[in-house]
Amino acid sequence: MLFSVIVANYENARYLPELVRSVQGQSYPDWELVIVDDHSREDPLPWLEPFRSDTRIRYARHPENRGAAAAFRTAVDLSTGAIIGMLGADDALVPQALERMVRAHRENPGASMANSACYRCDEALRIIEVYRHYRALLPGEALIRNLCVGSFATFKREAYLRTEGFDPYFRKALDHDIYLKLDEVGELVYVDEPLYLYRTNPIGISQFGNGILAAQYSLMARHRAYRRRRGTALGNLTDAEATDMLRTWYLRQMQQELTAGHRRTTRRLAWEGLRQLPGLLRERAYWSHVLRSLVPA
Repeated sequence: MLFSVIVANYENARYLPELVRSVQGQSYPDWELVIVDDHSREDPLPWLEPFRSDTRIRYARHPENRGAAAAFRTAVDLSTGAIIGMLGADDALVPQALERMVRAHRENPGASMANSACYRCDEALRIIEVYRHYRALLPGEALIRNLCVGSFATFKREAYLRTEGFDPYFRKALDHDIYLKLDEVGELVYVDEPLYLYRTNPIGISQFGNGILAAQYSLMARHRAYRRRRGTALGNLTDAEATDMLRTWYLRQMQQELTAGHRRTTRRLAWEGLRQLPGLLRERAYWSHVLRSLVPA
């Protein structure tokens, strides 16, 4: 069973050799590695030159920057494995990661996705601790309420193809979007072993200042999942919870656009939000954002 490890790279070329070596060192031999560069300013190829003779490694580059979700989507399209695993360009795997995940998928044929515990590491990839946020869902617990799924995230190709796939809209929190989609087509399996080395990186897609944007995209991923799940037996938010989530998204987004000086965008969001949520008229924060957007720069 071929295992495809997919990587979306943007400005993390210096970390790629360590990533590649961690895949080459896997105890499971039947793998391919697909790296898609999302038009980084630094050319990753010189960093990958030492691995040029390894035909299991494939590389592609976007002609323009499209975002990590688009890069992962391209990587899936280029891959051929029955199982696919997402690996951050600045991260790495422990030697038994692929073997353990192949076993999990074989033992759980109805599972669309299997994920594991992971190590939180410093910038030099030295282990700090086991990151315990990731865990198995409790009986009756819905993923849409508690996104406790994370790295090492792997999924069956046939399950992925029953979803809409990676959505380029998600510049951040693309993992939450795809996890929720996979949750809708199969079971989720948790492997309680740290199989993934997660690097603390100042330019990480969801770390440090990027975390604010990631939280916004995560809210939108959950709200879109709510809309897909309405009228089904899948675990879902209540209508009131979904409305409150969308209200939070609009108020935060208006605040972010104001902070960036985008007054016209703020006014557009105010009108768009009001059409969906008339209750915004009762929000003091809403009127504060609207009034500030009318003040000349």
